[in-house]
Amino acid sequence: MSLFDKGWIDLVFEGRNKSYGAYKLRSENPKTTVIALACGAFLFSAMVAAPLIYSELKESLAKNDGPVVDEKIELVEIPDEPVEVEELPPPPPEVKIVQAPKSVVDEVKFKPLEAEDKKKIVEPIISQEDLKDATPSNQTKAADLSAGDINIDVYAGDLDKGVEPATPSDEPINYAALQVKPEFPGGMDKFYEFVRKNFRNPDVDRETNLKITVSFVVERDGSLSNIKVLKDPGYGAGKEAERVLKSLKTKWNPGIQNGKPVRANYILPITMKIQPN
Repeated sequence: MSLFDKGWIDLVFEGRNKSYGAYKLRSENPKTTVIALACGAFLFSAMVAAPLIYSELKESLAKNDGPVVDEKIELVEIPDEPVEVEELPPPPPEVKIVQAPKSVVDEVKFKPLEAEDKKKIVEPIISQEDLKDATPSNQTKAADLSAGDINIDVYAGDLDKGVEPATPSDEPINYAALQVKPEFPGGMDKFYEFVRKNFRNPDVDRETNLKITVSFVVERDGSLSNIKVLKDPGYGAGKEAERVLKSLKTKWNPGIQNGKPVRANYILPITMKIQPN
């Protein structure tokens, strides 16, 4: 009996439990062997044919493709966008004392002119009776001064008092033209210190330099008058500077011209560094 015959399997499992898996495996063994053989043959054929198919495809692709171009790829660095940095303004200089240049105008004093005495000559009056006794003659004779006195009257006027000096003008004099400049007691440092302490800073959102130019008149008694703001940077700084100057109680030393106190024009620049609140 053939080992591959199904009857041999029935003989072996006669009287035994055929529902057990061994009987089923034995009965399906020929079928399983054929399938395994077919799969093995296919895999073997695929392994043998794969290199041949790959070489054929490579040659075919090489023929169809164009020439290979070796291109160089240049990497371009994109520069970063420049970052704008806002430059802060330089810190303002401290308040400087501006001294006006010394005057080079020489003092010129005019001496009142003394009027000379004017004399009035009184001519003698000749009457008709004097002419009767006169002897006619065509000759000129020298006058006889010994016959009498010639009276000369002096003019009794005000010319002997001379010329009175002109009354000094009440107009203020330019600071630079004065012989003695007006000065704040203790110097300009004290004056600027007073301005800094009494100046009310305006509200600003960042550090700001305010440059104010004011003018005023230093009176003969040292008080300030005619206070004006020539340059106002805004923020109410001009009005505040005017208020501070009007509140000053300390009097200046007045300017001197020809030995007398005079009214003097004064222009003052003020620089204030304001910090945000």
